[in-house]
Amino acid sequence: MYELNKTAFGSFLAQLRREKGMTQKELAACLYVSDKAVSKWERGLSVPDISLLVPLAEQLNVTVAELLHGCRVEEEQRFTREETEELIRKALTFSAEPPERRQARTQKFLPLYGVSVVLGLVETAAVWAVGLAGTEGAMMLLIINVIFGIVYGAYTLFWMPETLPRYYDENHVCNFAQGAFHMHIPGVYYNNRNWLHVLKAMRVWCVVSMLLTPLCTAAAVVFEQATGWQVWCAVLIGYIASLFGAIVIPAKKYQ
Repeated sequence: MYELNKTAFGSFLAQLRREKGMTQKELAACLYVSDKAVSKWERGLSVPDISLLVPLAEQLNVTVAELLHGCRVEEEQRFTREETEELIRKALTFSAEPPERRQARTQKFLPLYGVSVVLGLVETAAVWAVGLAGTEGAMMLLIINVIFGIVYGAYTLFWMPETLPRYYDENHVCNFAQGAFHMHIPGVYYNNRNWLHVLKAMRVWCVVSMLLTPLCTAAAVVFEQATGWQVWCAVLIGYIASLFGAIVIPAKKYQ
């Protein structure tokens, strides 16, 4: 009943892009999508995800309402209440994660997150207190682990969407961007077949790394006296490699 006019939307989008002097590839790069996705939008074959409406409108210097309406609106003109409600209903036909689902996920993971953070901080404080974080490299690794465990862990558990926009399934997209967070690994493509597996692996990595990194750092400092900086360096490399592995392995396996 409130189906968006894809043809009008696509034509208006193409017109705005040409007025800005941008190619489909340049516009796609600004939105972290493929140029094939932009091409499909302009041909009326598909529409962008709701999360892209605001950045798309900003790139083209129009309002979201104008974008959905398929034409520019003069400043002296205003949408009526009925027109505004119709545009909102059209926008709601785009995919979005229901707030109830996010709330249920928060309730599910909050105890796990809380316990992991407390144990990770206790382990880190203990390693620091007994003098096993005496080297600059060891202290830096502990700080990185605390930041990643608290901030990155909370993000993956509570705020990262469990379902990707449909354009990920229609194109080969190797970028994920949400706010200030950007994830891009060349050759690794995300879609709704592998995304949940990637997300689960990242969540496990966050919890396990917070608990194991202080212990591994302490062990590296102890053995460093006999084997030199190589042991601590191996811990750091393992930390970084395990993070990439948590993303790449499930993404490739279920791609």
